[in-house]
Amino acid sequence: MAADMGAAKRFSIFDPSIRFEHREFYEKIVSELNGIFPVCNQGESTAMEISANPTEQEQITELMKRVENFSRELLDVTKNLFDQYYVAKEQLHASILHTTAYNKINTLDRNLLERTCDVRWWALETAFSNCIQFYEETRKEASDIFRLLESISETSSDPDAADLENTSREISFSNQLERIKGGLEDFSALLKQNALENFISEFKALNNCLDSTSTANAGKTLRSFLKRLIQLASKIEFACCRLEDINNSYTLYRDLVIADSEGFIIANANSERRFAVLGLCVKEEAWFVEALDTKSGTEYFAQDIYPSNVEEQLSLVYSTAVRENSDENGKVTGAMGVFFDFQGEAQIILEEYMPMDEAGQILDGCYSMFTNSRGKIIASTDENILEVGQSAHLPKRNRALNDGEIMNSYLVFEGFDSAVFSARTDGYLDYRGLGWSSHVIIPKSHIFENSSDADIYNISAEELLNSKIIPDINKQTYRKVQDDKESIQLISLNGIVFASKLGKRGGALGPIFNQITKSGDYVTSRMEDLLKEMANAELQLNLKALENFSKQAIDLIDRNLFERSADIRWWATDEYFWTALLNPTEENFIKAGNRLKVINGSYTMYRNLVLSDANGDIHACSRTELKNELSKINVSDQVWFQMGMRTTLSSEYAVQDVADSNLEKNKGRSLIYANGVRRNGEREGDSIGVLGILFDWDTEAKKILHTCLPKDRQGMIIEGSVAIYTDNQSEIIETTDTERFPVGMKLDLPDQIFDLKAGDTVSGLLEYQEKRYIFGSSRTKGYREYEGLGWFAHVLRPIF
Repeated sequence: MAADMGAAKRFSIFDPSIRFEHREFYEKIVSELNGIFPVCNQGESTAMEISANPTEQEQITELMKRVENFSRELLDVTKNLFDQYYVAKEQLHASILHTTAYNKINTLDRNLLERTCDVRWWALETAFSNCIQFYEETRKEASDIFRLLESISETSSDPDAADLENTSREISFSNQLERIKGGLEDFSALLKQNALENFISEFKALNNCLDSTSTANAGKTLRSFLKRLIQLASKIEFACCRLEDINNSYTLYRDLVIADSEGFIIANANSERRFAVLGLCVKEEAWFVEALDTKSGTEYFAQDIYPSNVEEQLSLVYSTAVRENSDENGKVTGAMGVFFDFQGEAQIILEEYMPMDEAGQILDGCYSMFTNSRGKIIASTDENILEVGQSAHLPKRNRALNDGEIMNSYLVFEGFDSAVFSARTDGYLDYRGLGWSSHVIIPKSHIFENSSDADIYNISAEELLNSKIIPDINKQTYRKVQDDKESIQLISLNGIVFASKLGKRGGALGPIFNQITKSGDYVTSRMEDLLKEMANAELQLNLKALENFSKQAIDLIDRNLFERSADIRWWATDEYFWTALLNPTEENFIKAGNRLKVINGSYTMYRNLVLSDANGDIHACSRTELKNELSKINVSDQVWFQMGMRTTLSSEYAVQDVADSNLEKNKGRSLIYANGVRRNGEREGDSIGVLGILFDWDTEAKKILHTCLPKDRQGMIIEGSVAIYTDNQSEIIETTDTERFPVGMKLDLPDQIFDLKAGDTVSGLLEYQEKRYIFGSSRTKGYREYEGLGWFAHVLRPIF
């Protein structure tokens, strides 16, 4: 990651960022130091007056020159100190806000990775391939029926025909035939909501009419086609129901659609939009075209934010082909498109980690936005200022980022002298992202605001100035001020001793050296005060950073586990599973196992998926090589199974918190989500078995915790830091340091952590094994309808 951390910027005392009280402070110090020079000149003149001895004169002059030199050094140190102070504050803020900007885009990428898994798996649902296949066959047969009705129409219009009793009936019958023929000729129009049902009613009436005529010999063919039409309506309705089931499980989609090979939508998930969506032609839209070009079920296409006929707002669509017989290598028969609720999801992510006022509103002048690869705004925290679809007016270097690069610049934005922190996606795992960037804009006044006193944390400024929290350059300055203070005091002392040796003659030098001592003490003590203020500021920023990191850690795992709760709700309705449990043959369980294997191939964040019957016996798993071993295990006494059996709705799920499990190869720890499998995949009813999914907890949790460890100004993880998840009993369930903070250990935490409400954060000091840490802790708030498990995330950094 490349970044401009602002290290090259110099903060002169006249920089607008320097606070008034600091400028006033500086002027007082300069005035005091400048006052030393005439005192020194006076000392040299006095030496000439009181002594004719060249040696004595030289000694006094030397003392005065040393004082002048130290005064000049202190003046330089003072100037550099302010630069140090503001650069350090800027850099630490930059580190926090770069992490914030990066985590925003990274969170979105993690989210979109799940979408690539979802669309590939959902497209293999048998209801969708069956629906498209049946529709295509029915459409082909409609051509034959059209020709048959044309011949009937010609017969009925023959003036010699005696089959029709009167002219009015002939006209009615002829009109009916024409309407039916029109429907058969433009078969895709029947996909529009209610059109097929109305057509079926008309076709029934036509059949009844033909049964009483001489053309009744065609009745058998027409009745067969009528039956097919009714079946088609049923299959479309079932496909819509299955799409609705997905949408009920995964609440971050606005719609999901299935289109035939010609681009006509035959089913969708959003019932409120169904009237407008069914029958739409999307053959020109990129998501559909690219979906048909995918080579296998492992491929997908992501259409960047763009208008679509399916929605009334800009769409982010993930798509892939629907294949014959739901075979991932089968012939392409249509396409599936999932319309992600990007705007809703982006709003949640953008508002996170932004500075808030007491009312919970983003502070005035603070903004966050996402831009696409063309630099256009695709979402923001204030669309009145940062309008979607417009170019982001940012410095060029914040727009021209490479993958994974971060950058900060200064600009005047909406009347505020501000800093903008930017980060470009580098994808997540095998998902490369869409070339988007995240930007956070913060007024400089917020960056350089006052900090509260460190005493409230029971740590003195002196301790801080000797801690690992304070940058080395600050410590060097502190030591330099201490040395200068001692040197000036020593010079003054030597001068006073020398003056006393001169007797009455030296009396005139006493006030001079006293003034030097007084000025030196004043200047160095004020500089110590500033260094202590700097130390307090560093502490405050580090505590805030740890709070942010802990919040990001708990939020990321919550978002991850929300997806798990969605997965289990949908997968438990799969036809292969309830078929195997209702008809428990070896063949059906093999099919169920193969289905689990295909799922696990798409969702690599699971170690295994298992299917058990109502007695707790495991009959299928995704890791087919473990089937014989797992089939010997009865899970009826395990929490996940018992909770799963008690579910009565497909919208429910059960979860067994992180615990040791005999389902793991090395009897390791599992986080298991479960749901009951119901007869015929129904949405409501008693469970006939349980599907359990074993989340790869260790890998995923460690990965998140490592990204939330604090880093130094060179981007290296700070030595001794640790990130931890604890459950609601304070037991460590994952850690980045297994030696000092092992999994399974109870962590003795401050009481203030347990007082946190959902989503709240806290920071402070913690003593553990005779070592002191600063920490930031956050309590889960869940995500969307996922309430979380009452967990906490903690990020600790050693003080010494």
